[in-house]
Amino acid sequence: MDEDEYVERVDAIGRAFSPAAPITDRDLFAGRKAQLRTLASVAVQRGQHALIYGERGVGKTSLARVTQNLLPDPVVTSYYVCNSEDSFKSIWNGVFGEITLLTQEPRLGFGSSPRNVLQSATELLGGRLTPHSVSRALAAISESVPIVVLVDEFDRPVDARVRTLIADTIKILADRSIAATVVLVGVADTVDELVSGHASIQRSLVQVQMPRMTDAELREIVRRGVRAVAMEAQPKFVDAVAELSQGLPHYTHLLGQYGTMRAVEAGRSVVKRADFEDALTDALDAASQSVRERYHRATQSNRETLYKEVLLACAVAEKDDLGSFGAPDVREKLRQITGKAYDIPAFAVHLKNFSSEGARGGILQRIGTTRRFRYRFRDPLLPPYIVIKGRIEKLV
Repeated sequence: MDEDEYVERVDAIGRAFSPAAPITDRDLFAGRKAQLRTLASVAVQRGQHALIYGERGVGKTSLARVTQNLLPDPVVTSYYVCNSEDSFKSIWNGVFGEITLLTQEPRLGFGSSPRNVLQSATELLGGRLTPHSVSRALAAISESVPIVVLVDEFDRPVDARVRTLIADTIKILADRSIAATVVLVGVADTVDELVSGHASIQRSLVQVQMPRMTDAELREIVRRGVRAVAMEAQPKFVDAVAELSQGLPHYTHLLGQYGTMRAVEAGRSVVKRADFEDALTDALDAASQSVRERYHRATQSNRETLYKEVLLACAVAEKDDLGSFGAPDVREKLRQITGKAYDIPAFAVHLKNFSSEGARGGILQRIGTTRRFRYRFRDPLLPPYIVIKGRIEKLV
């Protein structure tokens, strides 16, 4: 392989696998067929809107972006990503600022034909922004073309009025059957976390839950990515990536990218199972600083402790549909990891510390009642990192 071909293939790998940015290309977007069908249906129905929700890292933004790109002409779309400081006004100024309108302006002189002028849709908003003024502006646009507005990271604004006012806006749009669709996207376990107290919009808000991806969907991500760079992957490599990803496409893209890169560097057109082991080291180095710091704080010790082993047991423990596990689940995995018959009292303090506000805390969320406590990771991206760390350190 000459240098030009190598550079071209590396560039293609970067486009095929996207661990740090959402997928926007339908050809590279695997799985989520039911969710795509639902959103496409919502976009063409008056009075219906949608809420995409789920835990962090499951691909909500990629779904929203691909949906945006799949909508047919002449649908107009606007995509806005919220931040913690956003207000109702700043969100809608951002939404309308992405839309350009073609208007006609009269010319001076008798018999002169009007000229076409491009202007920002923010001109339609007027002065004070309210749910009614926003609805009127969307109605004005929708008289010519349907419009779909996607508001991502809807969970981030700290101003509680944002959710109330946007819920009111959606209700007005639905009640008036305006050809404008709002799609909200946010991190949440339930719909109530994002639109709590706004039951009036439930009937017009289609709920699109994003569970973790199945192994079959994750395997398809790897296969599509490898095919996109005119290469092949051994089934054992594909299976290993899917298993470690724990339903999170971020790690599938990360390991798929590094494994494929290892094959290219070796001058091969086939990604082998051995490339997976090398990809683990690369993925560990590429992990976010916040994930690495949380892991270090939770496990560091100047003496021999079980913190690494217990945290690893938590990461590989059997989980329920909500991603939670109990102490008995940890016990079984800890025995496999250490080869010793530890019982729950031997690591109960570890679970307590991981779920407390202390130096090792903030890793786990404790739910339930005494003697029936269950735990779940606060950051879903942390468990796969813990497993990668454990594999490299030969703990599993």
